[in-house]
Amino acid sequence: MIAPADSAFTQGSLMLPTTPSSVPFQEPIASPVCDVAALISLIAIICLLRKIIEILPSLLASLIRWKESINLFNSVKLSRDRNAITMAMVIPFCLVAADSGIYSPSFMEPLGADAGFGITLGIFILFAAFRALLERMCRPKRRNVQIYRCACRTSYTFFIILTILLMSLWGILSVLDTSPETSRDAMLWLSGGIYIIFVLRKTQIFASSCSLFTAFLYLCALEILPVGALVASAVIL
Repeated sequence: MIAPADSAFTQGSLMLPTTPSSVPFQEPIASPVCDVAALISLIAIICLLRKIIEILPSLLASLIRWKESINLFNSVKLSRDRNAITMAMVIPFCLVAADSGIYSPSFMEPLGADAGFGITLGIFILFAAFRALLERMCRPKRRNVQIYRCACRTSYTFFIILTILLMSLWGILSVLDTSPETSRDAMLWLSGGIYIIFVLRKTQIFASSCSLFTAFLYLCALEILPVGALVASAVIL
């Protein structure tokens, strides 16, 4: 027997689930600036791919032996190719850094991808300009000018290596669908490891032409000061 409607709903209302059974699809927010920057970077890397392959053995050898950095610096062709590749790696590095949150002050959290990339690129340019100013101020006037320039240009070598490794790791972590926090920590650990090797090799280059204490003073001015300012800006801002 079918009960009448007024007795079937004794509570006066029909209880339905308050939450949807599935999350509605949300279209990703467009990032035209990042898309154009990624396309430009891809074209630049494709154009320089042959040079990257040719110089890669020297770059990897610089991780192991500090004298390889001097050999690379003394080679006009390799040094010129390294400088060109360094410029081509700036935008990919900033794209990965902004997307992974390697440099993520609190004021950047509510911003979109385009704004985050623009700020990261601006910070990178300021950091490079500040370091170049310090290198110019600390440059010796007469003695060991070539060794000093070689030590300063070593940052180009390790920047290329770091960018290639970060892009590779970011791609792998994206495929594995890891959490943003885990991906960010992995990228930071990789960056820190490469930077430690870079500081060690730079110290060895300086120490080959001056005392260890003088090499330490150079590092304080050329590395600790700008990197400390960068970390402080990420913490304070």
